Amino acid sequence: MRRGVDGQDQYGNSAGAGRFLFAPSSSITISVNLYGTIANARVNDSPFALPGAFSGSQPFPRAVAGVSFQPDFNNPDEGRRNRLLVGSVKLTHQINERLSYSLAYQRVSSQRRNYNGSRIDPQFAAFYPFGDFEFINVNKGTTDTIDARLNAQLARSNLATFGFEYERESFFQQSIPSFSAFNNTTDRQRTFAIFGQDQISLFDDRLQLSFGVRGQFFRIRAADRPGVLSGVNAEKSITGDGSVAYFIRSTNTKLRAHVGNGFRAVSLFERFGAGLFPGLGLQRFGDPTLRAEQSISVDGGVDQRFASDRALIGVTYFYTHQPRVIDFQSFFVVDPLGLGRFSGYENRPGGFSRGVESFVETTPWRGTELRASYTYTNSDRLVPFVGLQPQYVIPSNVFGLTLNQRYRSFAFNFDLNYTGSHLAPVFENDFPFRTAELTFDGYTKADLFGSYERRVSEGATMLLFVGADNLFNQRYYENGFLAPGIVGRGGVKFRF
Repeated sequence: MRRGVDGQDQYGNSAGAGRFLFAPSSSITISVNLYGTIANARVNDSPFALPGAFSGSQPFPRAVAGVSFQPDFNNPDEGRRNRLLVGSVKLTHQINERLSYSLAYQRVSSQRRNYNGSRIDPQFAAFYPFGDFEFINVNKGTTDTIDARLNAQLARSNLATFGFEYERESFFQQSIPSFSAFNNTTDRQRTFAIFGQDQISLFDDRLQLSFGVRGQFFRIRAADRPGVLSGVNAEKSITGDGSVAYFIRSTNTKLRAHVGNGFRAVSLFERFGAGLFPGLGLQRFGDPTLRAEQSISVDGGVDQRFASDRALIGVTYFYTHQPRVIDFQSFFVVDPLGLGRFSGYENRPGGFSRGVESFVETTPWRGTELRASYTYTNSDRLVPFVGLQPQYVIPSNVFGLTLNQRYRSFAFNFDLNYTGSHLAPVFENDFPFRTAELTFDGYTKADLFGSYERRVSEGATMLLFVGADNLFNQRYYENGFLAPGIVGRGGVKFRF
């Protein structure tokens, strides 16, 4: 993949990682983790909807390249450079048999630079009647996280966990050219969270109960909330969760159920993000007052072991309702924030997802593991003034098959996955900037890898690996972007 999917998109990625573990005593451990990566890639222009996507009477026409949508296409001087640095340190102390605690700090620093020049691939000159738009866009972000946890064994069968988390985020945006005073901005958010969980085992561990609660509180500077929004604070999120499992030893059967509500915190980009539009410059589409996404879920299932524990079958039914989500509105008649945005993020009612997950696992003979799974999902989103519509990029049918085989120092892995047809939005790149909801065909993807492991010294082990993704070279699209064909990978790893 050194030259990308279409052979014209150079790509390079250099990464390094390290881990240090120190035990000053038998009850105290200190660990340090470091990770860094630098990547540079040429990128294509995004796919867009063609007039054929809007000419028929079908509500969700089939996605046909060159008819209903134009796939992503080559741009000779558009690219992206990324840098990511992650460092963390953690202290764990086992005070006694019943009490332990941990303190952790992590810092994530990222920098992304998107750029585009004036060059045009002659094959696609018709898509640029007025030439290409030159720009440089820089985003820098940092996240500092402090986490403190206390584990208390209240009884032989009762483990309680209490914790506190503090997170500080910052987000810098720069655009050249900007055509606007809204540029070179740095926005910040602080998050405080307290949480607790109680895990209880009864009846000789046959009955297992778990209860959890979390409260998350957001703080944003008034200076980062423009205009009349300076007096509006971000609202908190409170969640609760409970689960129960019962094991019937006489039949090797486990019954389980879960209910809870969850949330997804608002990202800084959703609160303060901006985009560069030809002729308009840098335009704000973030909403500092967004509330976290909210979900309520219920699931229950059964796991059954048989054949002397060499086989396991599981079935789960799930139901999820999202009372509130964060969505991007492509056009505002009137900006609900009163800031003059013509598009942007907003809260709106979500939808529903329900379905069945099933799997079977078996070890038919020594060194062999086989797993097959199937998931059926019926997922809908709530569209204003229309009602429930199929959710984007969630196929109704997904099937997976995994085979792992080990023989002495050799190991083999084969994955076969089928993803059913699904709906995805593709945007029009010209007036009136409509959104085409296209049905993309399903596809089957196979991956095959093998490895050989050998001890080269008393403290070092060498691992050789080779394999291929998309073994059958299937051609398929992800939201209009052409996915890679067959990709070979190989290398060597050393463990010390």
